[in-house]
Amino acid sequence: MTDRYDVIIAGYGPVGQVAANLLGQRGFRVAVFEAATRICDLPRAAHFDGEIMRVFQYIGLAEAVLPACAAIRGMKFLNAERELLFGFEAADRRTNTGWYAGYMFYQPDLEAALQHGAQRFAEVHVFPGHEVLDIKQDDGGVEARVRNLASGDERSVRGDWLWGCDGARSATRRAAAIDLEDLVFDQPWLVIDTMLKRETPLPDFALQICDPARPTTFIPSAGKHRRWEFMLMPGEDPAEMELHENVWRLLSDWVCPEDTEVVRAVVYSFHALIAHSYRSGRLFILGDAAHQMPPFLGQGMCAGIRDAANLAWKLDLVRHGLAGNPLLDTYYDERAAHVRTIIGRAVQAGRLIQTTDPTVAEARDRMFLAGAERMHSPDAPGGELDIRMPGLTGGLLSRTGVGSAAGDIFPQTLVERDGRPLRLDDALGEGFAIIAGPDDARVLSEAAQEAWAFLSPSFVHVQPPTAGGRPGENALTVRDREGFVLDWLRANGVAVVRPDRYVYGAAHKADDLIAMAAAMRKQLGARSRSGVPS
Repeated sequence: MTDRYDVIIAGYGPVGQVAANLLGQRGFRVAVFEAATRICDLPRAAHFDGEIMRVFQYIGLAEAVLPACAAIRGMKFLNAERELLFGFEAADRRTNTGWYAGYMFYQPDLEAALQHGAQRFAEVHVFPGHEVLDIKQDDGGVEARVRNLASGDERSVRGDWLWGCDGARSATRRAAAIDLEDLVFDQPWLVIDTMLKRETPLPDFALQICDPARPTTFIPSAGKHRRWEFMLMPGEDPAEMELHENVWRLLSDWVCPEDTEVVRAVVYSFHALIAHSYRSGRLFILGDAAHQMPPFLGQGMCAGIRDAANLAWKLDLVRHGLAGNPLLDTYYDERAAHVRTIIGRAVQAGRLIQTTDPTVAEARDRMFLAGAERMHSPDAPGGELDIRMPGLTGGLLSRTGVGSAAGDIFPQTLVERDGRPLRLDDALGEGFAIIAGPDDARVLSEAAQEAWAFLSPSFVHVQPPTAGGRPGENALTVRDREGFVLDWLRANGVAVVRPDRYVYGAAHKADDLIAMAAAMRKQLGARSRSGVPS
């Protein structure tokens, strides 16, 4: 008899691992198939931002992944003479995600934490050493033919849905007949990963060295891991550049063999690609299967994890009859526009770095060196290059109100609940949340709460540290220790926050909040308790 699952996941890198945790957390029966039999012991991705740490927090693994990470100090763009052109300074402060702006990490340790996390869920079944050979779908579900690579045995498994987290050469994307759009950025770079043998005076900022003779990237990473990336120049052979002597010729300006051990040296071609769709029927693609970008902003893995965080709760609503199948189309609507913006910024950074014409480089340097302010905050406009993460511009968002915060990510801060300190998200639960400030009791009225009851959201009343009161019998009170969320609520009104922590909409009036619930029902195609469409 063919095994049956709710979701089949093809591929078990970081995106597949986060997907397995998200789905397991929501009670899905999941089968994961991965050709590798163990965690890859080589680093590949090296950075994630505060929003991704917030996803790890959501799946209960933030504390587990922290030992693999180090908060990033920032990034500097330097010219050939190592003069500062511009940069971003993260400093030792939390952003509106409740975490630091970015983290460097050692991928094998991160994957170990994520895989261990997935073992918490009895209904998540992981099959290492298994290759997905063929995928077919019909009205009743998806059938995947898989091969045990050790024994050669083949079998079929069925699922209601299949998620392709299977990388740039995605078999899922091919089975779904989804094409890629080429955004015209192709450049080979030599990536060298090392592990320090001893204390070595290296920069603690990520460096983008805009040297027309050899554009270079240095990444301080976490623990003893350090990474260099060197652009290949015209006429250089990739295989020759990977040779030991050429690797050390490039590293010699930074370290010597007594300082560090080379654990990997490989030429990668950086690309900018995005799929024309992320869905075909019951098949979805995520991560590198759906989009690829140059690594200059460290957003490749981040984008894939955002994919999983966007799709998991939507599929859960559909599974429970709280939304119709069209909700799943908003996955592409929301994620593709978001990713396209980030790819554009990464390409812009790459073109600044990869300038090889000395005359053009000199003009570029003069322009930047003439600027007065060259170090920026990562969550503020950067002038030369904006690295802020965009909000959502379409999909499941409220159309109510002028100047609405719909599409913004809702801020997270430290709060107190019953005298106990915690991060706000830990008080919100896994589903929707409706969050009110101290003066919003009339907005979050009993009628408004009843209008939203079909989604069983958490109703949260945010108060100053010493205030009392609550907006309704069913609301949870937390106290904002830092005032950051209170400021947001005063400016925008009562917030309807989605499970992925993006704002569906905000309202200053109870009638608007009730109207927003009706609009949400219509967008979801939600059914009433009697089973009749609302």
